[in-house]
Amino acid sequence: MCRRFTILTLDETLGVIQKIEMASPVVLQPDWPAQRPSAYPQSKVPVVVPLFDPAFGAPLAPGSLGACELIWGFEEPWHNGVIFNSRIESAAKPTWREAMAHRRCFAVAPSFFESHQSETVPSPKTGKPIKRPCEFRAPDGGPLFLGCIWQGDRFSVVTTEANRCVAPVHPRMPMVLRQDELPLWLGPNYQALADRSNIQLETQ
Repeated sequence: MCRRFTILTLDETLGVIQKIEMASPVVLQPDWPAQRPSAYPQSKVPVVVPLFDPAFGAPLAPGSLGACELIWGFEEPWHNGVIFNSRIESAAKPTWREAMAHRRCFAVAPSFFESHQSETVPSPKTGKPIKRPCEFRAPDGGPLFLGCIWQGDRFSVVTTEANRCVAPVHPRMPMVLRQDELPLWLGPNYQALADRSNIQLETQ
């Protein structure tokens, strides 16, 4: 389950929106020497939301997308803590049904992290063994578009079955989208994207 990814600033996210709406390739500026900040559950994250109902879809033309800062993790009375991941296979369940149908969105991430199922490393804080965090990036250094859903002032990262790049580390992965797949994600036939076997990722 994804509980950490690196993020852009709100201004950078607005620049990404402009590129997407103009059908221009999104290219990230090198982040050396500074390291990009990471988002964790309960972080406030810039998220791209459609200004139309994804249940019906619309062309990604100028003025079709907006950006807002949302808190990562849904709050539910029956759950302790926050729900920061939502399985695409659970789209029909009552908890997710409305958001999956009408409030799909995405976050722009230079990378995301998964904890290794079996390998451990000493914690930099306590020295105790923790699961080794593995960072995944696009091979060309470009952005990853992470499919999400939102409600109120909160969002959750949608996950699916891990592909061959992620499966050796973890059985699940975020809904990683290519730029050309964003119209499908923000349209009525989004579940066609559940199979992420064609997404190439590199780990560090």
